[in-house]
Amino acid sequence: MRVKAYMAAYYLAQAVYQSYMSLFYRARGLDAAALGALYALTAAASVPGQLLFGAAADRARVPGRVLRALLLASAALLLLQALARDAFALFALSMLFGFVYTSVQPIGDALALECLAREQRPFGPARLMGALAFAASALVFGFLLDASGREGLVALAAAALMLFALLASFLLGGEKRPRAAARPLRLLKDRRLLRLLLFVLPAQATMGYFYVFFPTRFLQLPGATGALLGWANLVSALAEIPFLLVGDRLFARWDAAGTVAVATLALGARWLLTGLGGNVCVLLAAQLLHGLGYIAISLGMALYIRREVAKEAQASGQALLSVFCYGLARVLGAALGGAAARAFGEAGGFVACALLCFSSLAIFFPMWKEAFCNSRRDML
Repeated sequence: MRVKAYMAAYYLAQAVYQSYMSLFYRARGLDAAALGALYALTAAASVPGQLLFGAAADRARVPGRVLRALLLASAALLLLQALARDAFALFALSMLFGFVYTSVQPIGDALALECLAREQRPFGPARLMGALAFAASALVFGFLLDASGREGLVALAAAALMLFALLASFLLGGEKRPRAAARPLRLLKDRRLLRLLLFVLPAQATMGYFYVFFPTRFLQLPGATGALLGWANLVSALAEIPFLLVGDRLFARWDAAGTVAVATLALGARWLLTGLGGNVCVLLAAQLLHGLGYIAISLGMALYIRREVAKEAQASGQALLSVFCYGLARVLGAALGGAAARAFGEAGGFVACALLCFSSLAIFFPMWKEAFCNSRRDML
């Protein structure tokens, strides 16, 4: 229950920030190109932060203190963004926020997985509590935003919920002795891990485009409202539930490569529907594929690192995963996505994302083919 409570608290805040922060920036006057640049710079700033704080958590006697310091700093930076009135300040504060906040999830996941391993419990049901909390938070806040002029509440609400997550992080607890200096980049000597990270990079880059441009793409459609956008975020969060209930077993059968392959295929189909759909019903239906896309990559890769990376480098391993999935990928998704949205329109950008997913499957065909062949052999 301790891990479930922390997951719920963290994803309450994540839902507000991830789903609606782009509307906050749009209300401050940023256009599509500026928005793409801001998210790209924020993601770029997260790369050194994740490597630094991941190693710091591995060396710390009480790694939970690193997590709580990051949550406190993140809340403070969001409050400062709510007070900022010019684009330069927004860019600077957003980059500082990316440097600090993006390390929260990998360090929290590492501590949660360590706690669950001691109790011999699966990760999926614990992460399910995060999905349910994300769904509830996204829906409620969507209704709150169902009127113009309330976008400024996004930063304030996310900051308050991050402080709540800080309190919940005490539940993860656990002290440990100081460890030798951790070097996350040394993990890249594992060739299979490197290939997997390169496999997930394109798919996660498309998620970066989604988080920046889906809210505005959705609200461009006839009859779309803030409340319906909240329902769209609810649908995507609830779609995670079936996979989270069986994800540990599917990972044991397909391993990471097979899990990521299924996820990439689902994301490609999702982006096609999102780009070509002409009404809110199609885009709501596309959100159902979230449960086989983003969450499958996140869970599968987190479990792989938990299994393959040495115990003394778990936070660094999860941080390295985050560098690829939420750092480099978001830089590509936001920067190239901003250019794609300007050149082809936001809908055309989603079609390009679908083509990128299918291309990734073709390039890494030997890896995921081997995973499925091995899983069938194991079943016989």
